[in-house]
Amino acid sequence: MKRRMQRIIELMAERYGGETKSHEEMADPFRTLIGCILSHRTRDENAQRAARALFEVAESPEDILRLNPEEIKDRIHCSGFYNQKAKNIRAVCQALIDEFEGIVPDDRSELMSLSGVGPKTADIVLSHAFSRPAIAVDVHVATMARRLGLVSQEAKPEEVKEMLEGLVNPERFRFVDNAFVRHGKEYCRSRNPRCTECFLKSLCRNPGRGEDR
Repeated sequence: MKRRMQRIIELMAERYGGETKSHEEMADPFRTLIGCILSHRTRDENAQRAARALFEVAESPEDILRLNPEEIKDRIHCSGFYNQKAKNIRAVCQALIDEFEGIVPDDRSELMSLSGVGPKTADIVLSHAFSRPAIAVDVHVATMARRLGLVSQEAKPEEVKEMLEGLVNPERFRFVDNAFVRHGKEYCRSRNPRCTECFLKSLCRNPGRGEDR
């Protein structure tokens, strides 16, 4: 299994390039956390628009809590589910102030204690804002892992995470995460996957049958 995974990584590195982001270029933890909340159940471009609009007037938990709740909703409206997201964002900011001195924690359990923060969001924050080795399992990562036969078809996200992290050296976690997400969007899509064009089809357990999976 590790040999197959290594070959998958080699092919993805040839196509997508290697991971180049250094520790000095880590994303801001607070912006990353709020951005992840805004990205739930929406397209990337909508989440990015909402984040830009919100961070135009607020740069910290204190800033956000000083805003009128209706203004928060208006600014993040384009991300969808804005009522719940606004509620979660305010709750997260209050918890950061009350429990973490206004600082985003770098502990997975503590991150997951925040409103609206699940395993995927926690792992994204750890990886992209704190340079902590973590594979964040979203629908693209899980779908690819199952189709490539790296996990069972019934594997839950936490099982997918455990298996992938067991097959890859920690310094390649972020590359695998990013490459799986990109490949899932471009080729290994949930609907109408481009199996015949996929450069990983020789390693896929069910090549050419994506539409049936």
